[in-house]
Amino acid sequence: MGNKSTRIALTAGVLVLMLALVLALVPGCGGGEEATTETITIIDQTNKAVEIPKNVNRIVTLPIPFPAVFYAVAGSGEKIVGIHPTSMSAVESSILGVMAPELKNASTAFVKTKFEVNVEELLKLKPDVVVQWAWMDKEIEKMEAVGIPVIGITYGSQEDLNGWIRIIGQMLGMEDKAAELLAYHHDTIDEISAITEDIPMENRPKSLYFYDETIRTTGEGTYNDFWIETTGGINVADEIQGWGNVNMEQVLAWNPDFIYVGNFAPLQPEDLLENKIEGQDWSVVEAVKKGQVYKIPLGGYRWDPPNAESPLMLRWLAVKHHPDLFDYNIEQEIRNFCSRFYGYDVSDEEIKEILQPGFSGIFE
Repeated sequence: MGNKSTRIALTAGVLVLMLALVLALVPGCGGGEEATTETITIIDQTNKAVEIPKNVNRIVTLPIPFPAVFYAVAGSGEKIVGIHPTSMSAVESSILGVMAPELKNASTAFVKTKFEVNVEELLKLKPDVVVQWAWMDKEIEKMEAVGIPVIGITYGSQEDLNGWIRIIGQMLGMEDKAAELLAYHHDTIDEISAITEDIPMENRPKSLYFYDETIRTTGEGTYNDFWIETTGGINVADEIQGWGNVNMEQVLAWNPDFIYVGNFAPLQPEDLLENKIEGQDWSVVEAVKKGQVYKIPLGGYRWDPPNAESPLMLRWLAVKHHPDLFDYNIEQEIRNFCSRFYGYDVSDEEIKEILQPGFSGIFE
């Protein structure tokens, strides 16, 4: 009898254990976060509905400025498991790598060329979602074909950037933090525009965005054009649609008062101020004669394109263009931003490196 009772008890115990295992695998019955299959729907910037897990834990992103914008909303880079190699170079040479060292662990091996993906390498990362440029249709299709949700995003305007911030907030369930960042952007634009919109054309300085030594620049419809005009300047290249290369003769005809050296190339203001670029004579350009040649800052990301710190770029430029109208303390503005959105107390030396990228290489 004792043996029979023991067998019955053991059988019952096994059945209970099996039932518990089955319940743990049923969505909503396991009690743990990993057991749920609940999803949410994100409307991406192609107006496509993308279904993703409600609890996203593994994100892969290809758009280069995206990780820094993500960090400004999330306050962490732990969920990002894959980024573009050019994003990684920015992480490693900026304060973002100090604030979010976990981003340095993200893989770049899944990127083939430019923004093309090696699907086999991508699958190894087990992404919950991939963020990709909206115009990379074929790339999006091949990722979706293996069951990976892909959010397409667009680029070039403040409205595009606003969309990124909203999508990140929705993706993480952090809509309030996203709304706070958006409000900071909108308030800055409105505040500066209210002062600059009535400045007569003759009182607006002529400015040139200098991407690299091929004299590549940006004209109408670009974000660089937006930040020059919003801060009360004239983009001398606005006759160009989008991006274009010009010659020295054209630069001399424009004769800009300010030159902003881009952060995607290793050039420094000294290369123009000391006339170091072979075959180009910058010594007679007004900006060079006045010493008004500046390297664009590098904070959590390069300030050239739309990014989380674009309001800082606008404030920095406003003071350059119209010091009589704007008294922003840029160092303090950077401190405030880093504390508010990054949860990081930036040092004086770090601020100097942000405003003069390459002066000490402390982030590298």
